[in-house]
Amino acid sequence: MRLRKITWLPARPWLGAQRVHIRPSRAGLAFAALLLALWIAAVNYHLGLGYALTYFAAACAIADMLFASRNLAGLALAAAPGPPVFAGGHASFSLRLINRSPRARHALRVEASGSAATPQLAAPLADIAVHAETTVTIGAAAPQRGWLAAPPVRLSCNFPLGLFYAWCHWQPEARVLVYPRPEAAAPPLPLPAGMAQMASQQASATGGTLELAGVRAYQPGDPLQRLAWRQIARHDGEHLFSKQFQPAADARTGAAQGRIVLEHAALTALPPEARLSRLAAWVLEAERRNLPYGLRLGALNLAPDLGASHRDACLRALALHDLPASQAAP
Repeated sequence: MRLRKITWLPARPWLGAQRVHIRPSRAGLAFAALLLALWIAAVNYHLGLGYALTYFAAACAIADMLFASRNLAGLALAAAPGPPVFAGGHASFSLRLINRSPRARHALRVEASGSAATPQLAAPLADIAVHAETTVTIGAAAPQRGWLAAPPVRLSCNFPLGLFYAWCHWQPEARVLVYPRPEAAAPPLPLPAGMAQMASQQASATGGTLELAGVRAYQPGDPLQRLAWRQIARHDGEHLFSKQFQPAADARTGAAQGRIVLEHAALTALPPEARLSRLAAWVLEAERRNLPYGLRLGALNLAPDLGASHRDACLRALALHDLPASQAAP
């Protein structure tokens, strides 16, 4: 399981009472009609207990309005982006609700709004204890490459009696990088002349022998037989590791003599976005086949290399290529 460090943006100041809006709910309107009927009956029939019941119920409604507003006021908010995604997928954002007051918060509803927000069957409800915090994850569609800003968020509640509906709006200051969508049926990698033939001949000569190259963090989809149990035991099972294999030394010698250079200028026959999609597919394919690859993208020239950091650097360059400065800024 690959671990990712989450960088939280600084929490915004507390939600002041002036930012919290409140209105009667449907139940509150029905309750108001009931109070009016009770008051009219008490006036017509001179019922002292009717007056007492009406005023007591009205006092409960006023208290409910106060507690519904206080349930939101005073919260501090922070946001963190999820991992980068490919265009056409869904990005995730982690929202942290911080309660620094001496009273607990109950039944907070978090809903993402806006055109990019992912539809939800039911908005998640959150309870926050005294001097504690909770994290809620929301999703957003990622239709195109570049930076995707978090959608606006609506925090609401109708606690405790449901007679009033309190809400406020929040724009999280977090963005997710969206990579170009890899081409579904991309052509084979543009291997250097003779590299493919040399690698296949040497692989057949060695019988396709593989040797252990080391261990790495477990990634979803790794075969169970490749789990590195010794390393897992050393970490008391808290982290998973997989064995990583590579061709034998004699087979790697020939393959390492060539270097794959993925050139954006060589794909002039394709539309601009189709070029980036094909390069993204080739980057993933070269990384999967453990073939060192470089990238030439306009004035950017990334030397051939391998590894997750090199792959992310190439995909990041493809995601931000030819975007306006306001959208390409980190």
